[in-house]
Amino acid sequence: MDFLRISKIFADDYYAVPDYQRDYEWTNVQNATLIDDVLQIAKDVNATNHFFGAIVTIPYEDGTGTSKSIQFVNYCIDSNKVKHVVDGQQRLTSFSILLKALQDCIASDETISDSFKENIAKRQISNILLGNDYYGEYAAPRLILNGNTGNCYNELLKVSTASCNRAKRGAKRLLAAYKLYMQELQSGFLQFKEEGICTNSQDYYQKVLTTITSKINFVEIECDASSDAFQVFDSLNGKGLDLTAADRIKNIFMSWSQGQGVQKWDVLVSEIGEDYLANFFVTLFFYHEKKRIAKNKLPEEFKAQYKDSAAANFDFFYNDLKRSGELFGKLRKAKTESEGLNAIIKDFESLNIDQVYVLLFAAAKHYGETIINTSEYKLFAENLQKLIVRMQVCEKSANKLDSLFSRCVTAMKDKAAPISLIITMISDEINTSVSDEVFKSAFSHFCIKDNKVAEFYLRHIEDYLRKKAGDRNPTPRGLTVEHIIPQIYDLNVWYGNTPIPAEIADDFRASVVENIGNKALLYGDDNTSAGNGDYNSKLEVYRNGKRGQDNGTPISTFKLIKNLIDENPQTFYHTNVGIRATKMAEWAVEIWKADDVLR
Repeated sequence: MDFLRISKIFADDYYAVPDYQRDYEWTNVQNATLIDDVLQIAKDVNATNHFFGAIVTIPYEDGTGTSKSIQFVNYCIDSNKVKHVVDGQQRLTSFSILLKALQDCIASDETISDSFKENIAKRQISNILLGNDYYGEYAAPRLILNGNTGNCYNELLKVSTASCNRAKRGAKRLLAAYKLYMQELQSGFLQFKEEGICTNSQDYYQKVLTTITSKINFVEIECDASSDAFQVFDSLNGKGLDLTAADRIKNIFMSWSQGQGVQKWDVLVSEIGEDYLANFFVTLFFYHEKKRIAKNKLPEEFKAQYKDSAAANFDFFYNDLKRSGELFGKLRKAKTESEGLNAIIKDFESLNIDQVYVLLFAAAKHYGETIINTSEYKLFAENLQKLIVRMQVCEKSANKLDSLFSRCVTAMKDKAAPISLIITMISDEINTSVSDEVFKSAFSHFCIKDNKVAEFYLRHIEDYLRKKAGDRNPTPRGLTVEHIIPQIYDLNVWYGNTPIPAEIADDFRASVVENIGNKALLYGDDNTSAGNGDYNSKLEVYRNGKRGQDNGTPISTFKLIKNLIDENPQTFYHTNVGIRATKMAEWAVEIWKADDVLR
């Protein structure tokens, strides 16, 4: 087992994906997080080695390599130099696409010298991505993907002329990753320049390349047989038994307590919530340091922050920590005195974005707990939610929030900024980071597998339509998500004689069934009654409710159901899903528009 950089991984061997492995699955959310991590490491002058995960390999097995996108004999590749990747292919693929995007950014930048382009883009990056066994017209890719996705990857690297269908799922995700990396790399230079880190793009791209090739490590675990590899895979992906950061902080706390610690720690945990302990300390130290502290460094930060005060007066130290814990617990558990604020916090829980509590806590800590009950704090929380929504829909990494939150905390603590200015800062971020047009386009293609998240979006759209119709009754929580075209479906039954375009058949469930335009809210009994029936039987339930029910029918209860029936009285196909999603996107722009004026 060795710790290796990606340039070393691809120095001698080729890495192929066996037939039994899944296709390229990373979405823009995961790729946005990756590029954001790389750029953050590039900014850190003290950064040395960052571990990005394990790669588990076995010797190449010809019987499970039938789908490979190149034939070794055509490139004079000895199969003994090829390894099959059992775990880690998603990371390897994403880093390879990132390197290709970096290469193309350099090549297309007219301000960069020809010698830099030749030495860095053409030679150094190509030497990582491409093998040197064959000196014919095309070199072989060091990473050998399967089938159509492999053909798309090879076409991107310009190492093959094999055709690919770009509409298929794996290829679509691969090309989306490349596009995202190109955009983020180019916008990253403007950020680096604004922050005074780099003055020209050549220095910037060199810094990014150095980060990828010299500061990021993998561990490669080479196994002799598939069974050994899968055992390692299971161990890597199972739950570890090592002490968490919260456990280590508890041990430090106990060592300072002089015998008073057990009961006091239990009180602190009950205020915060055991599941939220690590996030509490991340949040607390973000407020103190104006930046995120990695969870593995929390114990050291805890010592640095509190050792002296705990030694001087343990009770004073503890009570101060407990007050912070009580405040965090109130916010995290939605147990404030403001029902309106609690509703917003419960929505944050639905969206599953932990970073948001950093700024909620910082504002309440800085301006005093009483601000929680004010209309200004509620507006602050609403705008924060709008920013989160736009980022989530547009698949922007939540890591990007740290930069904004750092500026906000700095403005509070160092510049005595009132909360109205913090609200304006968030509103400005909404308008500059995700424009209405970008948000609307992304929302019309928004696909959500998580019903908890889908319920949030549908409930807010339902509320918007109710208010427009003069109905002030809010949509209740806890409703079920109805898939109009069912999740378990027979396309021949649903579509009848209507042909389904080949370009969507491969990705039908992910891009059509899970699209926001194919969803609505129903009470559980109506949803069960609608089941996986055809559209006519579903319309019967939408109009009349569960059989035997004589009040509260879906069409009279839910605006989205009424709209669905009005617009689609007989049939509902993938084209109708798109039309409905586009309409919902227009409403979404109005619902989640920045607002820094108290209403």
